[in-house]
Amino acid sequence: MNKKLIALTFAASLFAACGSDSSSNASSDSDDYKREFATSISTGETMFIGTMSLDHTDDLGKDFVEVGTRAGVVYYDNALFIADLDVGSISRYSLTENNKLGKVTAKLSLPGTWVNHIYFVNDEKAYLGGMLDSLIIINPKTMKQTGAIDLSKYKDKDALVVSPGTGVIVDGRLYVGLLQNVSDYATGNEAQVAIIDVKKDEVVAVAKDDRVAAVGSLDDSQNQAFTVIDGYIYCYSNASWGYAPGQVDGFLRIKVGETKFDKDYAWYITKDVAIDGITKKDNFKYLSPATYPSEDGYVYSFLNVMVDLQQTWTDMDSYHNNTCKPVQVDLANKKIKALPIGYSSSWASYGKYVEDDGNVIFAVSTEEDGNAYFRYDPKTDKAEKIAKSEQIPMWIVPLK
Repeated sequence: MNKKLIALTFAASLFAACGSDSSSNASSDSDDYKREFATSISTGETMFIGTMSLDHTDDLGKDFVEVGTRAGVVYYDNALFIADLDVGSISRYSLTENNKLGKVTAKLSLPGTWVNHIYFVNDEKAYLGGMLDSLIIINPKTMKQTGAIDLSKYKDKDALVVSPGTGVIVDGRLYVGLLQNVSDYATGNEAQVAIIDVKKDEVVAVAKDDRVAAVGSLDDSQNQAFTVIDGYIYCYSNASWGYAPGQVDGFLRIKVGETKFDKDYAWYITKDVAIDGITKKDNFKYLSPATYPSEDGYVYSFLNVMVDLQQTWTDMDSYHNNTCKPVQVDLANKKIKALPIGYSSSWASYGKYVEDDGNVIFAVSTEEDGNAYFRYDPKTDKAEKIAKSEQIPMWIVPLK
């Protein structure tokens, strides 16, 4: 698995509690408030997942569930699906009044298996993806396995496993990246997307393109490395986070309904992107999984520019380095804009969410502001710190 994800649990530490400079960070004597997000925190050698409100970030960690050293969380059908990757299980948790985390209502055990992606077809059917050589079909209400789609014939000869990772369902088809894992960290040198008919549970085609390396990710439980905008599915390759020298990173796209990559579109992030004072062309860089698109077609992410900052991953402490710049991304026009928020640590670079009014929430851990939540307004190009956190914030998953 990705060192970045493993590092979450060993690198995390709880900071000493600090006073709030905002009423939105006030601790609550009662829990009579609505929680808007699911989130995860890491303490020592274990992780905890629960629900939270941005108005009560001092309550982070209360009524959370311990899930081991690696985990993923997804919201669907008024429930949280939590994957404990250490033991190989996925549990469905109910949500009680005010979206507090409830009890396990169903569970699927897959001992020794890394499964971190769920693609929901409807209330009674979903696919599971991970290091499987297959897609597992389940009933998400009961968490019972009902079938499988064998993908082993698509495994490259030098791959240890073909892993369905990031995926998205559009117009009755699941588009899912096939990661040809040649090691725990390095995936294939070619973009591959399996296209699945979700009614027939059959592979329609596998789109392949060697302009970039494998698209998608195994630690993208929110399936945000694939983005649907204006009839295209944009597929992102991070070139194995730099663990496979020589791989090419960037975006390709597939037109919805088609089975091949658009030969006229490719955007190479390392090769093509330069931002004054942030990064130069040809310096290796990569994006974290992006948000779902805003109404104006932008997505939001963190751009890791560790090479420009003369930083490298040498040990677990390296993941505390502040190398990830919040950015706005225009996929159609191939533009990236740096935002007025400080550099976050590389493992606190997942939490971002586009609100209904177009403003964007970023969860960061920066040198200037510590562990905090910011709200960015694209109309004014200004960001405001709205809350502090005792812990380093990670995923923020809207409960809707």
